[in-house]
Amino acid sequence: MNGFQQNLKKIRHVTGLFCLRLLCKFTSSNFFSTPVLLLSYPRSGSSWAGKILATSAQLAYVREPVTQPYLKKFDGERTVFHVEKSHKDINIYKNLADDVFAGLPSLHKGVVNNKRDFLPSTSKTPQRLLIKEVNPAAAAFYCQYYKPLLLLLLRHPAAVALSFNERGWLKKHGELLEGTSGKDDWWRFGKLYGTYMAEAVEITGHYKNARIIHYEALVNDPKQHYSDIFVSCGVDVPENFESIIERYCHSKDDLSSGYQTKRNSKVTSEKWKNKLNAQQLASIREGFFESNLNFYREPSDWVLK
Repeated sequence: MNGFQQNLKKIRHVTGLFCLRLLCKFTSSNFFSTPVLLLSYPRSGSSWAGKILATSAQLAYVREPVTQPYLKKFDGERTVFHVEKSHKDINIYKNLADDVFAGLPSLHKGVVNNKRDFLPSTSKTPQRLLIKEVNPAAAAFYCQYYKPLLLLLLRHPAAVALSFNERGWLKKHGELLEGTSGKDDWWRFGKLYGTYMAEAVEITGHYKNARIIHYEALVNDPKQHYSDIFVSCGVDVPENFESIIERYCHSKDDLSSGYQTKRNSKVTSEKWKNKLNAQQLASIREGFFESNLNFYREPSDWVLK
């Protein structure tokens, strides 16, 4: 495909979404059930989990409809931050969130999973929005303003730290933590991850419509745990569920880019045990143990292969 054809394809895509967005503005929303918010730290497996949940014909999936345009269109400085009234970008952030929770499809590339999900109501129209986001520090913001069914996804901090390092994000992310001279980037990540996720976990304790999900549990028994999540969302388990699990959890596809959602999930989940060294792991653990997150605290949780 040459440059002209690629540009034409992009124009058609954006034009189609723009028209669909206008149509949604002037018709009643398709989605009358409580939206589902799948919330996690970046690089915690939420894209993988979101894609599997999106196989339900009853869920309309949107991927980071707030984060992606906030970062790439509005030049947001960071992904994870407290969304408070005093923040300089609060109006931008809230306007983006207002749109998605109102059922308006985002124009940003890669956010809308299936445009047909937003067409005027038909017998095949999904019943609920499934919104995947990666700012756990915004948990209170989302619960206060939009009252979703909150699915909070946790993953081992060492696995997330390794993924950040492979993306080249570890050092910049560590700069968010002030007053830690003498500590390395792995320590800073462990402290940041634990602190932000502890806050989000506390929110789930005070919010009645919330559930904590562990990435490792999804990997170890995907059929059982994904079935339970579908039930929690009030939707049916897909008829082809066995083949879905095979495709997304036992795939032999190349994983070198780190963004694939069709994967051998067991191999992916344990990659940190083979790639981190003892010093790096010890730094992550020490920083993480400075937080109040009461998960991943057992010695057996921190063993390398």
